[in-house]
Amino acid sequence: MLIYMTLLAAIVLIGIPLCRKKAGKAIYCGIAGFVLFFMAAVRKYTGYDYNLYGQIFLDYLRYPDRKVYAHRFEKGIAMPMRLLGNLFFDDYQTMFVVFAFVIALMLMLILYKTSDRPYLGVFFFLTMGMYFNTMNFMRQMIAAFIVVLGMRYIKTNQFFRYTLVVLFASCFHLSALIMIPFYFIMKIKFNYITLAIYSGLGALAFIFSMEIMQSFTLSRLFVQRYSGPEGRGELNGSTWPLYTVFFGLCFLFVLLFRKRLIEKDPFNNVWIWCAFFAFYFEALGLKHNILARLEMPFLIACGTVILPRTVECMLEWFRSKFPEDRRKRIISSAAAVGSAAIICVGMYGYMIEHNYNGVNPYQTIWYAVWEDPRK
Repeated sequence: MLIYMTLLAAIVLIGIPLCRKKAGKAIYCGIAGFVLFFMAAVRKYTGYDYNLYGQIFLDYLRYPDRKVYAHRFEKGIAMPMRLLGNLFFDDYQTMFVVFAFVIALMLMLILYKTSDRPYLGVFFFLTMGMYFNTMNFMRQMIAAFIVVLGMRYIKTNQFFRYTLVVLFASCFHLSALIMIPFYFIMKIKFNYITLAIYSGLGALAFIFSMEIMQSFTLSRLFVQRYSGPEGRGELNGSTWPLYTVFFGLCFLFVLLFRKRLIEKDPFNNVWIWCAFFAFYFEALGLKHNILARLEMPFLIACGTVILPRTVECMLEWFRSKFPEDRRKRIISSAAAVGSAAIICVGMYGYMIEHNYNGVNPYQTIWYAVWEDPRK
């Protein structure tokens, strides 16, 4: 646990002085990106999916091309893994180095473009468990990052380009395809009426989820795939209800400042919907664990974009509330930020303590005690 807590403290605290200037923001993104990349690149047997990816990489080295093409991994991942193994390196650890670099690069691009305080995005990225997700659902996380980078086309009303980005993302994980209809869903104006409608429809979908999935060919095949002994745990409910509560609190925090957010930037309407759907799909995961993974693009957008902007709006609100009383302004701001930090860090510690996604203990290529997938 200590290494993860040290990571959180160090990577956030260095950002406070650095990000006061634009040049410092670029330097911070470089430093933070490297640290996150390095920790993910040199890990060994850390994450439940580590051995799975390692074994598949080794299998691709001996499979004929036709068998690689037929493998269940999407071609955007399968072919680079095959190419990496055949032409460059036959050590599966190299695959994790490449994945870690791609993910860290896309994260820092989002933070640099969308926030004046990227350390806030890093803080939420860590405390909401997204960094731990990148150590497991690597295909899906890469696809989700691509989708979030493509959400700028919602702002410019370029549906065709947005669709191309989503289709490209689906080459890494097919779940990205669900984001095509959300181009229209998230353009709807966010207010309490639309929120009530979406919540009502979402509640019906939650109640009749199995019947809905059994009604469509693709979702019926999905249910069949996870109905066996190995997949039944994914089809059943999540064992992390506290995680859903945490996401609900994050959405309520955003909801509290929604008017100010939209006044500052009308496009925040889309990011606010992302916070809602991150919470909704996590709640849906209470019934079907695997469906919680559909939240990944929304979760990334929530943690790296709208939550940092909400913190900034909160601090601006305190400045407007106490324009002349500096002492009250500082005390109120510190109390609010401190309370939010305690909740987030507490959840972060809870995830680490309960070995969320198998990331604890953290082990490296220089010292690891788990079994090698080559054996």
